Amino acid sequence: MIDESRWESHPTQEPETPGNWFARQGLWSIEYFRPALGWLVLAICMLLALLPTWALGENRLDELRRIQAGVDSVGPLAVLVTWWLLGWRQPRRFARARKIRIALGVFVLLALGFVLITQILTGWLPSIQAIWQALLHNGWAQLGQASLAAWARLFTHFALWWQGVQSGGAAQDNLIFAAFAGVIFWIVGALTAWLARRYWQGVLAAVPVLWLVGTMLIYSRPTRGLMVVGVLLAIVLQVLLDQQRLTRRWQANRLDFSAGLFLDRVLIVTVVCIVLSGLATFIPNWYITPIVDRYYQLIEPWQQNVETWRDRLFPDLQGVSGLHGGGIGGGLPNNFLLGNSGGLNETEVMRVRTNDFIDAGGPFYEQAAPLGHYMRGATYAVYNGHGWSNPPETQREQYAANEPWNPQPLKGRQTLVQNVTLAFNSSVLYGAPEQLEPGLDYEAEVRADGDLIAVWARAQSYTIVSAIPAVSEEQLLATPAWDAQHPFPAGYTANLQLPNTISDRTHQLATKLTAGQSSTYAKAHAIESYLRQFEYDLKVPKPPANVADVADYFLFDLRRGYCDYYATAFVVLARLAGLPTRFATGYAVGHWSETEHLWIITEAEAHSWPEVYFPDYGWIPFEPTAGRSELVRIGLPDLYTGPLLPVPPSTPEAVPQSTMRWNWQLLFWLLPLVIFIWGIVTLLTRWRSGREDPWQALLRWGRRMGKPLGDSETVLEYGAQLADHIGQQPNLEPDTARVAAREVSALSAAVNTLRYGPELSRATASTQAADHWQRLRAYLPRIKRGR
Repeated sequence: MIDESRWESHPTQEPETPGNWFARQGLWSIEYFRPALGWLVLAICMLLALLPTWALGENRLDELRRIQAGVDSVGPLAVLVTWWLLGWRQPRRFARARKIRIALGVFVLLALGFVLITQILTGWLPSIQAIWQALLHNGWAQLGQASLAAWARLFTHFALWWQGVQSGGAAQDNLIFAAFAGVIFWIVGALTAWLARRYWQGVLAAVPVLWLVGTMLIYSRPTRGLMVVGVLLAIVLQVLLDQQRLTRRWQANRLDFSAGLFLDRVLIVTVVCIVLSGLATFIPNWYITPIVDRYYQLIEPWQQNVETWRDRLFPDLQGVSGLHGGGIGGGLPNNFLLGNSGGLNETEVMRVRTNDFIDAGGPFYEQAAPLGHYMRGATYAVYNGHGWSNPPETQREQYAANEPWNPQPLKGRQTLVQNVTLAFNSSVLYGAPEQLEPGLDYEAEVRADGDLIAVWARAQSYTIVSAIPAVSEEQLLATPAWDAQHPFPAGYTANLQLPNTISDRTHQLATKLTAGQSSTYAKAHAIESYLRQFEYDLKVPKPPANVADVADYFLFDLRRGYCDYYATAFVVLARLAGLPTRFATGYAVGHWSETEHLWIITEAEAHSWPEVYFPDYGWIPFEPTAGRSELVRIGLPDLYTGPLLPVPPSTPEAVPQSTMRWNWQLLFWLLPLVIFIWGIVTLLTRWRSGREDPWQALLRWGRRMGKPLGDSETVLEYGAQLADHIGQQPNLEPDTARVAAREVSALSAAVNTLRYGPELSRATASTQAADHWQRLRAYLPRIKRGR
């Protein structure tokens, strides 16, 4: 901390000014309004405060950043306001009423930030032209109504958004997102200015900005540029502030010093910055795997909480971190599998129960595990040589629960009903491809008609109906290729797109693999069989920075890898062969739980695979990854492909009359129904008896027995009279009468203690009264029947 009381103002030598009046006035203004610590320090602090907005631009959600471009100026403006509050030209001293002045300064800072951010979001402050028109035409009422309407819109947005947050998940509201971003940028900008002015430490002043930028870049594309720029600005700011601190100290002690010292330091820092920039640009990332793994283990709980709250507050934020989580992201979706040491196998991500097990007999019969299914989260169509994304012109429509997003039926499909329980927070509904009817309100995002990207909704447990492929290999082989008679559907050109990074040897390999194959399935199967010869390996490093195309690198240089490499290479080769293909990601088949009769899927099943579009049948998945089992293709049993046999003529028969005959098999239907009804009645009776007051129930039962409570009877007197009345019942067994009378007397004694006894014994009396009434209820049917 700097001792500001020792500062003394020393007049500086007035610089020589040119003869032009405007130039002299300009130089005078620059010197007269020169801020404390100088213009350069102020400019660097404003640049630092601008870095978080650039980091937001690096994030995948560029469209959210464009809602309000004015949010970008919030950080620099916070620096200016904080500078003004602390003293524009000279630091203000708070010797008297220090706490009051500090509190007042903080209040003014927050108030100005609130006014500025709300103005950027809603434009509630009238413009000069609007004020002038109101002054000329006395339109102050209309001006006030416009400002109030802008405030009302903002509060409506916030109220609806907060209501969604409290109910478990808010609807995406970009205006609220911009407001949160503006508040964070304002606070960080103010901290940067205050730390620079208070402590004269450039690195310390840059810490809030660097921390925020680093956090935001975790959820962005891999980049180092902004962080490098922030570190360089921090170094420059540190040198400038340190030089000013030394200069003021020398001046205060009246010591002579050379101005060349500053130039020497600037030269040294410039060389250091150039070296650091070069190292950051050309040297690849390197890390020690155990240290990195330990780091991610430490921050994983915090990371999961951040992603959970991010999905709850802003569910459409699709940027994801390097750690595994919900949602969909671009690039290679499963790159978190790199270097997997087996820890992912232990983390459960979802449980899936399907109607396959029920249709096969369910738990009533001994049977093998049903056929498992891949659980798809999203598909991608755009390949840029390094990863996957989707075109910006996608369509996203809302649908009601159990309403299919694609009502057009396809051949060779069967219905699969799945009940899914997720162990992580996700805004994507996972399901066997092709997801068709979720059991809750949802949004379906498509590239074109029938080309599904993902199904979006907020749920931890849900039911979803899928139309899964049910075609055999023979049926797929008989499917014709895309030609004039079977034209390629409009809007599916994105599934044939390839970048200019595809190498000639990749072209040649695709031609070689599909040579002599005429059908779509034959070509796809040839590519699949070729790729399954490659070694499956999770220990492969990330592609070097100089790799132009991931598929080429995998096919000819690496020749081993995990699912993303296999699926990417398959899509590239299939598209080169003229097959419309897309990249799908989700989870492979997990392991079957024989005790719970469901599929348990863990992080180890995170998977990617390709899907090829066939005439009539639609999207059919393939499995080129050597580490996974080949797909089982079973056709529908009613799809008969053999020769048609003549049907023998049938003789007309008389139509029998409709008669109802008893069938003993009906017992198997009636018995479960009777048991179910009996169980419901029993539960309702027990629930009612557990909630009723024992004394009121005894009075009600006494009235039915012909012995109501008299006007002057006390609790104990009524209990004794009712017990005698039970003993006088004819045709009642002595043991039944004796036990019932005893329970009535004990119940009345417990109620009397509960009402009039000591405070300490009332809790015990309440329990005793309930117990006596439960025992008495067992004898009521016998007393009613008189035996």
